[in-house]
Amino acid sequence: MYFSEAPRWAAEAIRLRPELRHRSLTPTGLIRIEADPTAWQGWKAVPAGPLEEVFDVELPRSWSYTFDFGEYCVGYIEIGFGFSRRIDAPFRFRIKLAETPFEMASDFDSYRGGLGRGWLQEESFVFDAPPPVIRLPRRYAFRYLRLTVESNSSYYAVSLKSLRCDAVSSADPDRLTSLPTGCDELDRSIDRIGSATLAACMQTCYEDGPKRDRRLWLGDLRLQALADYTRFRNFNLIRRCLLLFAAATDEEGRVPACVYSDEPMPAAGNFIFDYGVLFGDILLDHLRAGGDIGFIRDLWPVAKRQCELALEDFEDDLFLDRHRHWLFIDWQDGLEKECAIQGVVTYAFARTGELAAELGCEAEVLEYPVIAARMRAAAREKWFDERAGFFRSGASRQLSWASQIWMALAGTLTEAETIDLLRRTIAGTGLVKPGGPYLYNQMVLALERAGLHDDARRLTRDYWGKMAELGADTFWEVFLPEEPLRTPYGDPMVNSHCHAWSTPVYHFRA
Repeated sequence: MYFSEAPRWAAEAIRLRPELRHRSLTPTGLIRIEADPTAWQGWKAVPAGPLEEVFDVELPRSWSYTFDFGEYCVGYIEIGFGFSRRIDAPFRFRIKLAETPFEMASDFDSYRGGLGRGWLQEESFVFDAPPPVIRLPRRYAFRYLRLTVESNSSYYAVSLKSLRCDAVSSADPDRLTSLPTGCDELDRSIDRIGSATLAACMQTCYEDGPKRDRRLWLGDLRLQALADYTRFRNFNLIRRCLLLFAAATDEEGRVPACVYSDEPMPAAGNFIFDYGVLFGDILLDHLRAGGDIGFIRDLWPVAKRQCELALEDFEDDLFLDRHRHWLFIDWQDGLEKECAIQGVVTYAFARTGELAAELGCEAEVLEYPVIAARMRAAAREKWFDERAGFFRSGASRQLSWASQIWMALAGTLTEAETIDLLRRTIAGTGLVKPGGPYLYNQMVLALERAGLHDDARRLTRDYWGKMAELGADTFWEVFLPEEPLRTPYGDPMVNSHCHAWSTPVYHFRA
């Protein structure tokens, strides 16, 4: 154990485990799923009759109904059945839950993705003596629910008495902050959907997605915390998540990319180089948002250690990919990442140095501003194409949004040059664009930090506004308008349609 404080941090994280708030949600109607080539992902939900047709009536031996709950739900399903006579054979039913019409229309048995099939929400249940109300043990995330009974006994008849979701979240709706003046209906729609996304992901930690992966990721936490500082202001949940990461560090003191559990000690998941080094950046955001300085000072050694570890992968002030770590940056096939990684680390050193100054620990890291300056100079010399006015990356000298975003955040260019770079990146052609909302969020952050608030708002409206236009209840993990079925996992069925890194509400209040 690198940090002797880890058990204490874990105990404090357990103490901060929040109580979940409950809401009872019931279906708003019956639907059927129909193919429609003009609909997003090729499927749509169509009204299929009033709820009165299926509740409190005798149903046939085999039946299947699909319910629309009218909004995104995260919680526990409770089903009430009525039986006309004593049960002479086990009662069996199936449920299928989906975030989107496409997911409901998909045949889960045909799934061929790289992630576990267990994330797909379809299960069968058998009861020899079913209670009046059956509460399913697993938590689900969905809007649509299909309930199916097949070949039931002919001896007794079944009626459906009730169906509800006990929805859970640690978000306090009474703490919602208002949008600033000057926002229009599209802004309000984006903000409403983004807030629903954030609340759905706020469970006992900030989950990255309540359907999949249902765990705490550091890169997601950075964006969620920024959103929550201006939305629900749940500082204790943010503190808890930071403590979980600190307590889960490995024997070198490296912060994991994700955490699986928290009792008695959190279990570390895999490690992502460009996530861990940003730990100090998250602490600085927390401090400036009003976090407790004593708490942040307690975790300062963890932030400092991430910078020390990052330097092990640099030579002559340049990042050298030794293929020891997972480099994420973005879900984009063929993305050259060296330049962007250099920007992430440079930015992390600058921000961690700022954190040290605000904590009164600057004497411990006097070299950080010098290191960051050398990294900027080395990056400009190696990757900046003066003729094109863009940063290139990799052996192919690739042009990408990722390189420009992180070089801008790193302060590699002058203020005027940075403004010009970001605007030309958005307007330009021939650059590899982001593969999803995570990197789009980084672009909006870069625009905000450069003072380009109108540009940031415009990009937010163009990108997340398109999701709103397409009927999103919550913002999606993967979204490229020109590729409705894009997935990084081999099968779009397993994509998350409520995902932490897709929350843009911070930008309206930045």
